[in-house]
Amino acid sequence: MIIRKFNIYLGESKFDGSASNPRIVWHRKQAVLIQLIDDLGNIGWGECWTFDLSADALIRFIQTEIKSMVLGAQIDSIEDFSQFLLSGSVLSGRHGMLSAAVSGVNCALWDMHSKTLGCPLYQTLNSSIKRPIIPVYASGGLYQKDDSPESLGAVVEGYVNQGFETVKMKFGGRSFDEDVARVSHVRKMVGPNVSIILDAVYSLDKDKASQWLPYWKNWNIQAIQAPFKAHDWEAMSWLNNHIPVMVFEAESRYEVFRALLQQNAIGILQFSPIAVGGINASLNMIELAKEFGKNVSLQCSSTWLAELISMHLAGACDNIEHVEYHQFHRMMFDFADPSYKKIQSGKIALLNNSGLGFEPPLELLINCNEALPDQ
Repeated sequence: MIIRKFNIYLGESKFDGSASNPRIVWHRKQAVLIQLIDDLGNIGWGECWTFDLSADALIRFIQTEIKSMVLGAQIDSIEDFSQFLLSGSVLSGRHGMLSAAVSGVNCALWDMHSKTLGCPLYQTLNSSIKRPIIPVYASGGLYQKDDSPESLGAVVEGYVNQGFETVKMKFGGRSFDEDVARVSHVRKMVGPNVSIILDAVYSLDKDKASQWLPYWKNWNIQAIQAPFKAHDWEAMSWLNNHIPVMVFEAESRYEVFRALLQQNAIGILQFSPIAVGGINASLNMIELAKEFGKNVSLQCSSTWLAELISMHLAGACDNIEHVEYHQFHRMMFDFADPSYKKIQSGKIALLNNSGLGFEPPLELLINCNEALPDQ
């Protein structure tokens, strides 16, 4: 395939500032999408990891550093071409931003390639799969202004009533007593058979975790996501000997994940496919986890396109613990096929549409081929 058009789009969700995690009060969330069109008119879509106050820096990076290398390129091997793009970080040092940008390109190429074959992406990656059933968990439980353990418990109980068997809630952003009351009430409301993941968003230290450990064990917590500062591997290794540590959603480097696994600092390997470099990089991460006997949790907190990318990857692989199914960051979720709202025993059945099976609604997106929306 030869790439003839390269379009950059921005999507945005706006919030009222009433919801937060231990680090961020949410006023908006942006998403950068890539649309590629080849010489035969085939279209592919991908997404880039975006977690900044503004996506302008990433958009400008794609405009100036990525687009010219993709336009007009003949793609004989998606993996080789993506590695060629990623090799630029050796000189630039922009590992995270480059991986995010290449994620969008790589996913769009795979979407396009699968469409030309007339089969879903998961089947392109693993031809033996007929229709996979994907384990998903409900991700939410944010802090809300003037909330209470009772109001939080009702929200999380609603996730379980939808069919989820694993839920994730935020943790570490309030006082010890307040967070005890929050988690204790959630456990009471959902019962003993629902798995709970606590996301501390890098807010704890080893002393705080030591204080919390008996409570986590009493509540039978499945995993603690991002408990410590990203560089505190010693603390992660210590905690992982007591309860599974789930990291890192924003990390992109394969060598960092390998080093963490070697140090036994990871219980469940978590990453975002739209942050690490796309489909090929994700498959490498999944194989890395398998090498160390670990399962994988795929992170999603932006758009329905990103959700589908993760679910198709999960459908092609056999060591996926679960895929995050967000209850707050749900950009374009209303445009998903209604069947994806049917959660049965904590799982979703993927459709057999070709490629990713989704075309983002252009009327909701801002064309950013030249512009920087926030400037």
